[in-house]
Amino acid sequence: MQVYRESGVLPTSQRFFATPSPTARRVLFYVTRCGRYEYDEHFFFQDDCSVARLDSHRNFFLLYLQSGRMHFRLQDTAFTLQAGQLALVDCRAPHAFFTSGPAASLWLHFDGVLAPAFFKEILSLRDRRQSFDLPSESSIPAQMDAIIDAVASGSTPEIALSQQLYEILCTLLQPQQSDRTTDPVAAAMAYVQAHLAQPISVPQLAAAANLSASHFSRLFRTATGLSPHEYIILRRIDAAKQLLLTTDLTIKEIACRTGYRSEVNFIVSFTKKVGLSPTAFRTKQ
Repeated sequence: MQVYRESGVLPTSQRFFATPSPTARRVLFYVTRCGRYEYDEHFFFQDDCSVARLDSHRNFFLLYLQSGRMHFRLQDTAFTLQAGQLALVDCRAPHAFFTSGPAASLWLHFDGVLAPAFFKEILSLRDRRQSFDLPSESSIPAQMDAIIDAVASGSTPEIALSQQLYEILCTLLQPQQSDRTTDPVAAAMAYVQAHLAQPISVPQLAAAANLSASHFSRLFRTATGLSPHEYIILRRIDAAKQLLLTTDLTIKEIACRTGYRSEVNFIVSFTKKVGLSPTAFRTKQ
């Protein structure tokens, strides 16, 4: 579908619409509009225009810049997107974006019951930045292109589109795919698993990786979505579940084997994370 009456958008551009079903609104990720745009220097979009007030626009916006530059002014920040970069914007908040010369992009407007949580978590893992560098081997541009084609054809089930969007968002949640043999986060995770019965501290893990505790913690959270301390607790709970269901060890013995200093601390921690006491978990499974 060609684009008309949009200043700064060249007539070679394409725009497509998708109206989500009630089921999609309740449980899926879904696209409301998408396209491939080519721009000249006159393109300027401001959130006070009539389009910005439409339901199909008041959601989340993902734009991959293929060429040129795109300037964004958002509620709390401003940045310039370069070719090969991706922007993620909440269009329910104040926003404007514009070009200063020729440019081209792929873009999606999307929403879903979990979209706000994904948006918040992605930004929290990226120091609130809303522009992202993509590695040359990233599949996100091709995935966006495929979604646009699917919306244009109208023949792709909503569930399939939801899965494609979910995959993109999960990639943005965990962007780093480094060599597992040299990655300090992978090494720390393996160390935790091998030493659950022993005291483990974040400074200890950071020192083993030759990093400061603060730098290591940021790196770990970016890669896993968890703080090192939270990761240690969850792996100890996992090990305790296994021991509760496969051995006759006492609660105190299990607490000791999973690195807790006291039976009481173990019971409190387990109950908080699982919603059941260790004894109740053992008897209900």
